Amino acid sequence: MGSKGWVPRNASGRVGAFIFGALFVTSGLIAIVGSFRFKGELQASIPSLLIGFLVSFFAVMVVLCVACWLLWFGSRLLNSSFRHPAIRKQ
Repeated sequence: MGSKGWVPRNASGRVGAFIFGALFVTSGLIAIVGSFRFKGELQASIPSLLIGFLVSFFAVMVVLCVACWLLWFGSRLLNSSFRHPAIRKQ
């Protein structure tokens, strides 16, 4: 996953980290919003109420876990894209 102290060394690294971080964060937010509709459609497609509820519950839990990971990883990338590297004496 990378280290907490990772800092992009040049402008292209900052832009890349910002783009990927923003992509991960928006993907996580879209997954959270879309999970409610996903649950309804999954329950409607399974005829048994109990099995439909259980399958949709666990499927939504998986989607929410992935969405939380995307938000966490994307926020770390976004935070690191605004950090500047320390000046090193050579």
